[in-house]
Parts: sequence; structure tokens; C-alpha cells
Amino acid sequence: MSAHRSALDDALARAERHGRPGLPVGGFVLGRADDRSRRGIHRLDGTTVIEPDGHLHRIFPSPDRRRIAVEWAPTADENAILGIVDVVAGALRLHPDIRLRYDTVLWAPDSRSLDVVASRDGMVVTLDLEHEEQRAVALEPDVRLRLFPGGADGLRALGSRSRGTTLTDRATGASLGRWPALLRAFPLGTGVLVWHDRGLDAVPNVDAGKDDAGKDGALWRWHDPDALIVDVAVQDDRVVVLAVADGRSVLIDLVDGVEVARIEAASSPSDALTTTMIGVDDGVLRLGVEGPLTPPRLLERAHQWTMVVPAAAVRPLGTTVRHDIRADDGVILTVHVTSPPGTEGPLPLILTCYGGFGVPHLPLFEPTVPAWVECGGAYAVAQLRGGGERGDAWREAGRGRSKHRTIADLADIARGLVEAGITRPDLLVLAGASLGGVVAAGCAIAHPELCAGFVTTAAPLDLLGLDDHPLGTRWRAEFGDDGTPESRPRLRTLSPLTRAEALPAGTLIPSYLGIVLSEDTRVLARDTHRMVEALRRAGGSARLWTATGAGHGANESAALHELGLTVLDFAAELTIEFAAELTTGGAR
Repeated sequence: MSAHRSALDDALARAERHGRPGLPVGGFVLGRADDRSRRGIHRLDGTTVIEPDGHLHRIFPSPDRRRIAVEWAPTADENAILGIVDVVAGALRLHPDIRLRYDTVLWAPDSRSLDVVASRDGMVVTLDLEHEEQRAVALEPDVRLRLFPGGADGLRALGSRSRGTTLTDRATGASLGRWPALLRAFPLGTGVLVWHDRGLDAVPNVDAGKDDAGKDGALWRWHDPDALIVDVAVQDDRVVVLAVADGRSVLIDLVDGVEVARIEAASSPSDALTTTMIGVDDGVLRLGVEGPLTPPRLLERAHQWTMVVPAAAVRPLGTTVRHDIRADDGVILTVHVTSPPGTEGPLPLILTCYGGFGVPHLPLFEPTVPAWVECGGAYAVAQLRGGGERGDAWREAGRGRSKHRTIADLADIARGLVEAGITRPDLLVLAGASLGGVVAAGCAIAHPELCAGFVTTAAPLDLLGLDDHPLGTRWRAEFGDDGTPESRPRLRTLSPLTRAEALPAGTLIPSYLGIVLSEDTRVLARDTHRMVEALRRAGGSARLWTATGAGHGANESAALHELGLTVLDFAAELTIEFAAELTTGGAR
């Protein structure tokens, strides 16, 4: 192992010692404890119920808290089965014939049985744990069923692409309404709170509160076009919304649909903090908070109007600063840069991106960030149009026919960081995973003068062949593929692989690292293989690396360590001055 790789390896291992707790659910937490390699189920006092081999995706404690239904997968390919944990014994019993993929479980009030959606087999299964019996009912083809608490016997959300999602009270069969895209439903007093793609609706449950409903059947509605809802919790008479607005997380309090408070969720003098999740358990509202140099932790909201400010970074590794950069069309773009303390640029810099599907790209704790900063580099998180950082208009400005704008935004941010003296092109590496890899590759190939190299992880790089990927048909609208011949020229211009395969020999090309995940069930490895071959034919430096035991979903820390180390090592090799400094022991 080279000296600079060894230094990065040690720094990454130190950063990975910090765990990642989940929110309490029914008195239990699904998360990874400090100094542990995999997730387990823990009590609120920190004691462990079980930490099994494999991957725990979600947990559903029974009302009496004696059992926990879990979604468990043997590998990182996201395909799971149902398991039942005996809390007292700390034992896991698997039901391999009940096959799940991010499905929902609804316990009976007496904790003796449960209903679970087994989407991989198109069934809903009733499992009687007292008599060890199970019944299965087939679902209609091409529908999605989810179960939520509410009413006397729970709520049933049945959706299809053509008809939207209908929410029904299971006890009475009465319809509570239909939404184009329903995300979750919650009990709210005598009614139901519906979180859908356009905001929040409070609707009366069967025969409850109908006199208070409006003409459209809703008790109230709430929507903010400039904010993206990330999570929702119900506490007493309030609905607490975790949202992203103006590139940062905010908490919004609603009473009867009226906004009564909006505050930034957390702050720190040295780090840009993000609240990633909220939840109420046993009447206590908790928040998950983290930042590039601040490991994830849970905070309690002490009072409706008071936020607990977390401590500064665990170690004073550096600072995170928000920079606003003007795009070529005048729009202000934001990038958060985390740098070592007391340093002046230009620095070796890894610039990450996403910019799609309305998903916000916020400053979070990822162990490669403190590891890279500890060794003297800077790490940046770019917010691009197409993401979810600034509401509906921001998202629409970078999707479909406007997808080229996302790539242009990344180029503008890279130029802005160079002009500000924070980095130089020969010290800059672009990096993106999944859709972010498409953006990073598109930028590097269109503007090779801006960076020394680029990294893609599990990226669908051939936009003319999206349908070949397992989930590719769901991505077509994001890239403006409407299935017509007229869309093909636009996709050819946008597609990184198409552009790479057209490069003549001798073209200036940044160095490339293409990463594929061995257990990926969303993106085929084919596009990355072809990208490596195309760039090599053009005379560029391109390498392929496979992350063994890693998939598109939750991964164990050992797999993530090798993946992160590979990216950091690649970046260090390209930034020659940085690698030389590490080799001579001069890392900051």
C-alpha cells in the first residue's frame, strides 16, 4: 500500500468509527452503533436486542413490544424477506416464503398477528403468530399496496400508475380520497393526515368530523411551492414538517393547516448541519442531525419553540462554508465547501453532485469527507437545478427537456470555485453516484478543461438505452425521453456514453474511475464498462473497479470502506501535489 493510500485508509477508518442511529420506533432503534460494522436493533438505553448477519432494512415493533417484524436481506441487492424478532430471546426467525422489497407491515392491536405486503410475489399475507398460520391473497397485476396505521383496523393505500392511489379505511371499506402520488398516511386526531407529492391533506376518517370538512372533503390542505417535504411527524395538536428550502433544512409547525412557526432545524459555528429525519415516539419528538464534520446524532426537541443546538464537530478538523455562485444565466447556485482549518487555496477538491428527481443534495456526514479533509483536501457538495433544494420551479428547471441545465450548473460551480481560488482544474475531481454520475460524466466530457478527473458510481451512462436497466423506464421522464423520434437527438447530446464513444483519438479527456456495485439491482454494469473502453480508445486514462458486496441500497461499512478508499486514492493520485505531500508525511 502506497504512503498516501495508507494515510487515507487510517483517516477513513477513524471517521467510520462513528455510528449512524435511527429514529426510535415503538421504543426501539434500527441503526449502527459506534465501532460496529452492521446495523442492529437497540433499545433506547443503548442495549442491543439483536445484530444479525445480513441487512436490516426496516423494523415494525408490535404494540406489546414483545416482537419486532423486520425486513431482512442476506445481501445488499435490496431484495428482502420477512423476519420476526423475539425481543426477550434476541432471536430472529425468518420467513423466506414472504418476500419483500421496501414493503409495509401492520400489526393487529393484540400483537398476535400481522398483515404484510409481499410485493415481490404480488400478495398480501396475514401471519398468525399464535397459531403459526398464514393466509395469502393475490394482488391485482401492476398495483402497489401499502398499509398504514389509522382507524380501527388500519388504512389501505392501493396505487397504480394510471389511476393514482386510493386510501381506504380497512375496517369499513370507505374511501378517504385519491391522490396522484401518495407517500404516507398518519392518524391525526379523528382524521387522517395524507402526505402526497403536492403537499399535505388532512381528511376526516369514516363518519368523523365530516361537518368540518371543506367542499372538497378535506379538513385542510398545506403546500409550499418553495419547500420540499422530507419527513412529517404528528405531535399533540401539531403537524411538524421537516422540509428543505433555500438549500437548507427547516422545521415547520402547522396547527389546523396554518403555519405557526418556521425555523432552521440546527446550527453550528463550524459546520453546515442538516436535519435528515424527524419522528415522534412515546410523545417525544426527535431529530436526526448531521454535517460533513459532525457525525449523526439524535436530538430531542425540548420545546415547541426551542431547538437544541448540537455540539461542534467531534474534532476540529475544519469548517464548512456555504458559497453562492452565479450561473451563466444569472441564477444563484449554492455549494458547501468543507476545508481544513487555517488553509488557503487552491486545494485538492472533490466536487460531488446529484441534481435530479427532486432529491435534495445537502451537506451530510459521509466518512470520506473528514478523511479527505484530515489529509489536507477540500470536499464540496453542489446544489444543481433538477434537485430538491429550492422547490418546484428549481426542480422543473433541471428535468426533462431542461436536463442539460443540470450539467451546465455543475460546470458553472466548478468555474466559480476555481475563480474564487478555492481549487484549480488540475486539483479538481468531479464525483457522482447513480444519476449524479451521469451529471459528473456529462460535465467532465463536455468541459474537460475544468477538472483533472471524474468518478461515477452505479451510473446509467447510456441515456439511449435506459429501458435496459431494471428500473430504467422510471427514469425516462427525468432525462426528457418521451419515446418519440424527436427526443433522440437531444438524448444523444446529453448522454455521456454516446459522447464518449464519439470522441476521436487524442482528445483531451480527464482521468476516469468507473465504479460498479456487484449486487446492484437498479443499474447494469454494462454502461460503465463501455465508458471505460470508449475513453481508452480515445487515448484517455480510465479504470474500472467493482465494489464487492455492495448494492444500490443499504451497505455494510466494510464494503463502503473499500469503495470510499478507492475514490479517495484515485483523487489523491490525480492531484499530484497532494499525493506528494502525503507521501512525504506533510499531510495537515
